Amino acid sequence: MNQYFTELLNLSFGQIILMGSSVLVAFFLTAALWQLFRAPRSSKKIVLEPEQEFVRKDPILSQALNKADKLEGLLNKDLEDLKQNLHNERENITLAVQALKNIALEKKLPQTLFQIYSETKSFPKKSKEAQEVDMEWHRKVGISDLSITPIIGQDGITITFVLLRHVYLLDAILHNYARIKFVELILMSSDQKILMVARVKPDGEMGRFAEENAVMEMTNGEWVDDLIACRLLMDKRQSELDLLANHQEVEQLKKKFRLNFSSKKQLK
Repeated sequence: MNQYFTELLNLSFGQIILMGSSVLVAFFLTAALWQLFRAPRSSKKIVLEPEQEFVRKDPILSQALNKADKLEGLLNKDLEDLKQNLHNERENITLAVQALKNIALEKKLPQTLFQIYSETKSFPKKSKEAQEVDMEWHRKVGISDLSITPIIGQDGITITFVLLRHVYLLDAILHNYARIKFVELILMSSDQKILMVARVKPDGEMGRFAEENAVMEMTNGEWVDDLIACRLLMDKRQSELDLLANHQEVEQLKKKFRLNFSSKKQLK
């Protein structure tokens, strides 16, 4: 030991500094290696420790999480039930709407409204004698007490009439665009409740016959019976006109050739 101290004393100042520096470098290297190997081990312990372990150790947190899971399950079930109910309602409403549209198109309800409009729109401009003739014509299909007023601010008229003892209002509004022209027909009850909205594209330049039609709104009710009856009466009236028109030739023959049907029977 004395020899070791003696050798230390014999070292020069530069050698002492060099030795001290070496000791410090060795110390820092050792500390760095210790931190390098120690840090991953401690982090691995934190990562590997399961999350449930923390929850289990805290009963309040555990209870809160359990309630949250149950609530989430209930909410998800409510959303699924709502989704299914909305899907079922959509299917039911779609089927009901399609059924109403099919009835309206099959029974020619939009065409019936358009024919009422086209046959009455010029009624106020006619003389009283012509109006009386028209009313006789309209009464054949169940229409009476006819009155027509213009719609202020729109290109259209309101037709008020009695159909089979029920009062109806029919708004007919013309829509004229660059590539399409159509008439919007709005049938209402006496208290102005909308019963049906239809759009009809007339043939030609606002002709009297419907070329295309669509049902936009519709409600069910007794008015459907009235309109179907009106349609049937219109078809009957038209059939009678066609038969009489075809019979004109026979009437002309009767005028030109006077036949004695009684003598013909005697010949037999």
